[in-house]
Amino acid sequence: MKNLARILVVSGGLAIAALSGGAMAATECNGAMSGTIVGGIVVNAGAPCVLGGANVSGGVQVTNGGILIVCASVINGSVIANGAAGILLGPEEIACPGNVINGGVEISNTGPGVFPPPAPSISIENSVVSGAVHLSGNKGPIVVARNTIAGGLFCKNNTSDLDDEGNPSVITGRVTCQFE
Repeated sequence: MKNLARILVVSGGLAIAALSGGAMAATECNGAMSGTIVGGIVVNAGAPCVLGGANVSGGVQVTNGGILIVCASVINGSVIANGAAGILLGPEEIACPGNVINGGVEISNTGPGVFPPPAPSISIENSVVSGAVHLSGNKGPIVVARNTIAGGLFCKNNTSDLDDEGNPSVITGRVTCQFE
């Protein structure tokens, strides 16, 4: 009987662990990070999060006032930002190599920007995105250039049209955005 009770307790613990998917807490980023980061990243207001050569499992979430700059990184999951101060993914202006994002990008209510002009408040450049890119309610300049985007490009209620800097992206799927 004791053995049966032990088996049930161990089986129950294994079932709970399996159902939780082994989820790990996200890492808060408030500076420069590289290397392997498991469990995703959260970017809050404060110091900018700069990912250089990072391999992130779990995606990136940028909260109100957060600043994210990503160069030469792989993000296994989505990039989601609401109310960010600025988002730069592979910007050519700072010689930043592109990224691979194995998920979508959803940026809303960002800007008008904290970077000195003529820098955009949102930049998605030189990157491969396996999902869709959604841009809505953003204030300030937006650059989408030299990407491969597999899931479409969708815009709604942004204060400016997108700029491709003369280098359009290859986009599979529907496009609802206007370019300058």
